Amino acid sequence: MKHGRFTYLLTGMALWLAGGSGEVRAQQRGVPSETLSAAWAPVKVEHYIGVRGGYAMGSIRFEPTRQTKMKMGLMVGGITYKFDVPAQKYVGCIEADVNWSQKGYRVHRYFDSEEVSERVWNVIEVPILWQPYLPLSKGGSRFYLSAGPYVSYAIDSRFKEFNEVTGEVIERGKYEYDPTRDNRWEYGVTFGAGFLVAIRRFSISAEFRYNIGLSDVYKGVTKYEGNPFRSPADQMAITLGLNYKIRMHR
Repeated sequence: MKHGRFTYLLTGMALWLAGGSGEVRAQQRGVPSETLSAAWAPVKVEHYIGVRGGYAMGSIRFEPTRQTKMKMGLMVGGITYKFDVPAQKYVGCIEADVNWSQKGYRVHRYFDSEEVSERVWNVIEVPILWQPYLPLSKGGSRFYLSAGPYVSYAIDSRFKEFNEVTGEVIERGKYEYDPTRDNRWEYGVTFGAGFLVAIRRFSISAEFRYNIGLSDVYKGVTKYEGNPFRSPADQMAITLGLNYKIRMHR
């Protein structure tokens, strides 16, 4: 009797070392082997890199309120990386970008004035976005949303003062940053929506994004006399992108 128990024990240990003990115990509980294979199958993960570029327009929210207008004709472009787990279709993917982007605004010297001051600045921007999507085909085409934070750093800036009615330029030139007056670093949140069409390993996307500034372009009046209390900058952009699937696990 003791010899039989010892043999049974040795047999069980051998099955465990061979990696089959879990399956044997599961089958003893009535779990099909096909279910076990699916549970232990590697998760399908897809990685994409790409480029994007397009048209943008900017504005600023001064406090106290001033008469401002959208600055049109701005540009945006950059490189993108996407991490996707298609099997988890309600989870979405993560996208991280490194963008070169222009921000700007127009402001009247005072309400109903014909004289307008305009400023444009170039920034390096890094958004990290969650993109839940609705699959439209087995090939990967989808409609998606975007949401997440961004941070940016201003490289340089230019200004122009002109008469809005006559178009006469009063003054223009390089905007000189003053560390006591200006903030080069900005941060905020991005919201957007887009459409992606997959063509084998390539995909083409069209997307609208709205960047809402949470920081101030100019430091507060308590740090620099004459500055506004608040001055967050916003940006709207429409871009086209081209992506390439660089890695896929099954």
